[in-house]
Formats: sequence, C-alpha cells, structure tokens
Amino acid sequence: MTRHFDGAITTPGEPADSSKVPVAARPRRPVSIEIASAILVVGGFVAIVGTVAAMLGLDPAAADPGARPVIYLILALNALTIVIGLLVRRGRAWLLCINVVAVLLFVELTAIPGGSATAAVLALLDAFVFIALSRNRDWFDWRPRERDPAA
Repeated sequence: MTRHFDGAITTPGEPADSSKVPVAARPRRPVSIEIASAILVVGGFVAIVGTVAAMLGLDPAAADPGARPVIYLILALNALTIVIGLLVRRGRAWLLCINVVAVLLFVELTAIPGGSATAAVLALLDAFVFIALSRNRDWFDWRPRERDPAA
C-alpha cells in the first residue's frame, strides 16, 4: 500500500448480502393514529389529575362517601384510556381499542345534555379517535409476510 487510499472502503457500511431476505418494514404510522394516541394518553392523564383533585376536597360533590365507588370507576376508566392510547400507538389490539373508545364516546355523549361543555369537547375528541381507528384498520392488521421455506 503505497498510495494514501489503497484498500479504503468507499461505500458506507458493509456490502449487502444477497443471500439474506430483507425484513419487511412496517408502514409509517399515520398522522391521525399519532394524534389519536396522544388524545387518549393526555386526556386520560388530565382526567385522572382532575378526579384526584376533586377527591382531595376541591369539589364538594366528591366528598360524599356514596360517590366513592363511582369515582374509583372513573379513575379506572381513565387509566384504561391511557393504556389504550399506548396500544393504539404501538398498533396493537385494534378491536379492544375501538370498543373502549366507543364506550368512552357513549359515556361522554350521555353527559352532554346535562350542560357539560367539557363532555362535549371530550366527545368531539373521542369521535376523532374513533374515526381515526376506523379508517386505519389496515395499519393495525399489517403483518410481515411469511418466508417461503423452499427459498
């Protein structure tokens, strides 16, 4: 090696091995799924913080001992919302996710006639999540192709 560049590798990385079958990459996550996941995670977290604040005495209706089971149920539903948001982001359990979002949407729609503006906004956001999940089911169903054993 007498010259400066003798034996230098001029291509980045190693040469591709033609005997290996390339692994199929999952399609990019749709933007609507990313937004839906964020809505679920952030909405669940904010709802938990609001419920805990109400339990600590900021809301006199939450101080009633008879309201405790309902409050615990709401906390559990909001924790489930966070888990569902994480599942949506990972592209897992589409059927479970869309059913939980449908239940959340139903609960929030039933709270609207009581004059709750918060319930109306949450219902609108959950409707967006429901539509995003419905329109992107194929992204959830994606699986890499099976390798042909004869190849």
